[in-house]
Amino acid sequence: MALLFSSEAQPMKLFVWKNSDGYHLSRPLRPSKLTEVEFDPRRPCRECDEKVLSISADGDAICPWCDSSMNRPKMLPYQETEIIRLMQRKSDENRHIQASRKPKLIRYGSTERDLRDFLTANGYSGRSASILSLDLRGLERPGWVQLFEFHVHAKALDGGWEHLRGTCRCDERIGQFQVDLFDAPNREAAVERATDGMITTRRPARHWSYWPLMGLFAVALGLAMTGAILTPEQPQNPSVEGPVEADES
Repeated sequence: MALLFSSEAQPMKLFVWKNSDGYHLSRPLRPSKLTEVEFDPRRPCRECDEKVLSISADGDAICPWCDSSMNRPKMLPYQETEIIRLMQRKSDENRHIQASRKPKLIRYGSTERDLRDFLTANGYSGRSASILSLDLRGLERPGWVQLFEFHVHAKALDGGWEHLRGTCRCDERIGQFQVDLFDAPNREAAVERATDGMITTRRPARHWSYWPLMGLFAVALGLAMTGAILTPEQPQNPSVEGPVEADES
């Protein structure tokens, strides 16, 4: 969603991380929780009287440059717009993490444990990782081999948080768990390659004749209904009461 910055911009809601150190747009190293705050793009910095353009640690109205005792550069309108867009993008990522923590009807507990073990063995903290999505994408008959697509927010050993996307292939017969990571723009192609030859959850493309036939059926149905409505009701034959007398002649 594009956010247009102007002097008449209204306050907006942002999802940020909160802990004892204050508020953060990106997930901090120390334990924190997500919370929603109101942010006003027009709010002036209490030091330089320019637009704050940031969420300060203590929620006070001070821009990052004054907070770090640096000279603030001249900001052009399009630069201010881009900063606000980036803040909104980070907020949307945080909202996605918050939504993923809601209980789901279907959970793949064993696969989630295997994925966390993989993260732990490959330089991440699997225990604290947020599983944003874990969805079954394909399986091989009779169902021993399954392929899942995942999106996790994981903490690296150096302390930074990263978004990891990929597929994991599970073979229950031999206990195999294979993970392949990919970039977000290559998602569709990567999942299609990984599920080649498998029974997938994707709907096959409809034949070119599907919509013409559906249109023809709709027209025929409409004509039949119109004919039924416009056809006049036929009078009923009067009933004959009593027995019919035979001709005696």
